[in-house]
Formats: sequence, C-alpha cells, structure tokens
Amino acid sequence: MPRFRCWLLAASTVVVLSCRSAPATLPERPHAALPKNIVLMVGDGMGTAHFAAARLLRGEAFAAGRFPVTGLVSTGSANSLVTDSAAAATAMATGAKSNNRMLGLDASGQPLPTLVEQAEAQGKATGLVTTTFFGDATPAAFAVHTARRDQVADIVSQLLGGGVDLIAGTGAELFGTNGLPALRDAAAKHGWSLVTEPAALASAPGSKALAVFPTQRNDGDVPGARLPDLARWALERLSTDPEGFFLVLEHEGTDKASHVNAAEDLKTSLRSFDEAVGVVADFAKRRGNTLVLVVGDHETGGLRVVADATGALSLEFGTTLHTGALVPLFALGPGAERFGGFYENTEIARKVRALSQGTAPGF
Repeated sequence: MPRFRCWLLAASTVVVLSCRSAPATLPERPHAALPKNIVLMVGDGMGTAHFAAARLLRGEAFAAGRFPVTGLVSTGSANSLVTDSAAAATAMATGAKSNNRMLGLDASGQPLPTLVEQAEAQGKATGLVTTTFFGDATPAAFAVHTARRDQVADIVSQLLGGGVDLIAGTGAELFGTNGLPALRDAAAKHGWSLVTEPAALASAPGSKALAVFPTQRNDGDVPGARLPDLARWALERLSTDPEGFFLVLEHEGTDKASHVNAAEDLKTSLRSFDEAVGVVADFAKRRGNTLVLVVGDHETGGLRVVADATGALSLEFGTTLHTGALVPLFALGPGAERFGGFYENTEIARKVRALSQGTAPGF
C-alpha cells in the first residue's frame, strides 16, 4: 500500500485538505512551458471540509489529492463578506470582484471580458458543462453579462447566441415556460446540434453541441451522463481543436445537497466530482500541455466531518446557507506552480490570463 503525504489545515476543526499518494497512477509527460489547454473544475459549495470528506469517501482513489500544488482562496464578493455563486464565478471568470447576483459585470455594472471570451479570441474551442441548469450562475458567468442571475431568458439567449462550442447541463423541463422558447426551437435558432438523451452523446458533433437533460434531485448526476462521462465527452471533442481549448466543468450537486443538508446526496456528488477530477487529470498527464484547476467557488452548509458511534464517516451541517470560509484550489500541469499560497478568487482569472497570454512572470 502506498504511503500518503498529507497536509493539514485548521478551520473550526482540523481537516485533511490534500493527501497525495506516490507513485501517481499514470506517468506524467514533461510539461509544456505554457498551457495549450485549460480546464477549470468547480465543486460548487465545496470548502475544505467537503474536500476532506471526498478524500475519506474515495480513499486511495482521491484524485484531487494527487495534484502537486495546493492553494487557499478567499471568496467574498464586492458587496458582501459571503459571496453567492454569481459573484464568485464572475471573479474567477474575469479577475474582478462583483456584487452578488451579477454575472460578467464589475461592481458598477460594467461588462468585463471573461476567460471564455479570451479563449475564443485566441481561436480556442470552449465548453461549459454542469450538472444543473446550463444557464445557472457558475457556467453563465463565463459567457454572459447581466445584472441579475434570475434573468433566465436573457441568459439563455446570450449563451446560445454566443461563441461557446459545447454546452451541457440540465433544465430541459424549463423550456416552453416562463418566457423560454421550446428547447428545439432555441437550439435551431442558433445552429446548435441538440442532444437530449445520454445515448446520443457519442454521435454529437465536436462543436455547437448542446446537451440538455431533465433536472435531477439536488442537482445530482443525470443517469448515463454523470459528470465523469460528460468530462470525457467534452475533452474528446474540444481536444480536436489545433489551437487548444478552455473548459469549465461544474458539479452543482455538492452545493445543492449542502443547502438542504442532505448528507447522502452530498456524498454521492462528492464521489462523482472527484471521479471527474481523475478523468481530467489522466487526460492532462497523457497530454503534458493541459493546466487543470480544481476549486470550490465558496463554502456551503458549514460542513463538519466527524465520526459516528461506529467510527464511520458522518457529515454534519451548521447552516443551510453559504459561508465565508476559505476554499482550497488544486493545480496540475503547465503553470500549476503559480497557484500555490493564499489569494483572492480574482487571482485565478489573472493567473490564467497571464499564462494564456504568455505574460506571466518568467515568460
């Protein structure tokens, strides 16, 4: 059995943040000087205790723990010590603090260029993948500019009318109601190839592929199209672009289950998210030119990792709301060393932008 090298962080209690087994599962190719591809993986609502729970649930398979670089991220928004997902995603997408509920705007309401838009300008393929409604705050912040995250019709119009190449999520039942057009009409209007069944993913085109499924309980995985499956699907298609790609992968179930204090659903989503991390990490190790960042956008639920009377893992919650707790970030691939330490969530976009443009210190 391999030995583990572990780091401990103090929150309200001491939790294991990262455990790295040696040797790694796959040999890693030498890194390129700069990343050609970038994958940002967001475990929505995941603080240090969430990652500690994932490590205990996954054991030696815990993928995030094999990443060589770990950072700690502060998440407050421009108008609150406790961010919502819109402001948190906007900070990671643009490098600027925004107000809660805003998407792709600074605190004064001015549009900001996002990492997805930068990648598009560089000729790279782009993708947004989530386990929740594809127009929800986290994916939308990377491609939409609006003052209110609840302006669903406008958000969908901007997403489908923009330059993103691949979108996957849920919310199929929302279309044809509340001001949204029928799903097939919306897809056809903007030239998307629509996928509504997991079995049809394999035959979807490499670009302008829109996969929309019914919403699941607590934003858990779609049967047959779990986040690990969608990660493989997206990587396969986007990696055919000779200029590279930028991909956002989000698991929303980790946040929703924390909001409603549903411990068993949370465990299921934690396993799925870390399994998807492993899929992406294996891809990156084979390629040697892909930067992978794994991060929580904020903490939800005031989660505590404890042992029950039998010594088994038990999850306890202190709230149904977001908190201002720090969140961990794990980095692997070209440029990963720049993501160690403690910093604001805005630094994620700034560091990625510098690496993408070749303007990071040392280049």
